[in-house]
Amino acid sequence: MTSLRLPTKIMKPISRPLVSVVIPTYNMEQHISETLISVQSQTLESWEAIVVDDCSTDSTPRIVNEFVEQDPRIRYFRLSKNSNLPAVPRNYGIRQSQGKYVALLDHDDLWSPQKLQRQVQVLDADETIAMIHSHLWVVRNGRRLWGLLYLPSPRKSIATESKLKKSNVIQCSSVAIRKDVINGLGGFDESLELRAVEDYHLWFRVSQHHRIAFISEIHGACRHDSTGTSARENMQVRLQGIDRAVGTVSFASQQSLLRKAGEKALRFPSALFYLAIEGRYRQWFGAPPRSW
Repeated sequence: MTSLRLPTKIMKPISRPLVSVVIPTYNMEQHISETLISVQSQTLESWEAIVVDDCSTDSTPRIVNEFVEQDPRIRYFRLSKNSNLPAVPRNYGIRQSQGKYVALLDHDDLWSPQKLQRQVQVLDADETIAMIHSHLWVVRNGRRLWGLLYLPSPRKSIATESKLKKSNVIQCSSVAIRKDVINGLGGFDESLELRAVEDYHLWFRVSQHHRIAFISEIHGACRHDSTGTSARENMQVRLQGIDRAVGTVSFASQQSLLRKAGEKALRFPSALFYLAIEGRYRQWFGAPPRSW
């Protein structure tokens, strides 16, 4: 995973942070410390982190509160009862947020230190961009080499309405969105039938009215485990739920995995160049992000 270290200087809380980081959590004592350290390690200092606990029964509350005591930029909330719906703690965190932008982070994912700085740089420069995403290196069941297979082609990652009908090209923990935009759409849909695809549903609704941009850089790491929420759900049923919610028949009839694999193989050279080579050099040398 990403190399992490605690910041040597703990900042005071910012009265009006630029970015609010919303982290829903449930029974994540194994990884929540790494996740919070990756937020503390951001080169952009104007942030607050809002951890919303969906009634954990392990030591997650104790661990998070230890961070809160050391760093007042981190705030902890616990729901009154377990929702078993990721949308509920996410929406709660958004309601508590004070920033101009909302950045989404799952409780077991990690950010590279420049993640927020690079994304805010693009959002500040272009007000027509409502939401931005980049790429997180995929670690599948603890194995980093899987990440090579998940490198996306930048052009394929441009999240227009038509492209999102074909596949979800956006990783939730890579997203930063203008708060007024997500509020205007009512946040995440908390319907049971959209559980595990409520983020995909939101991206689509954003794309219907706003512009979504992609930065062709790797901004952290994302864990894909066989026990995760998405792996446990019947995805075809969930996609049908999106169709009912938005009045289409496109999502449940997405192209086959074989065809997707073939297209991905053809785009792999460009994905490798833009993300693993050019994107890394742009970050190293401080060149402006390439957004698509």
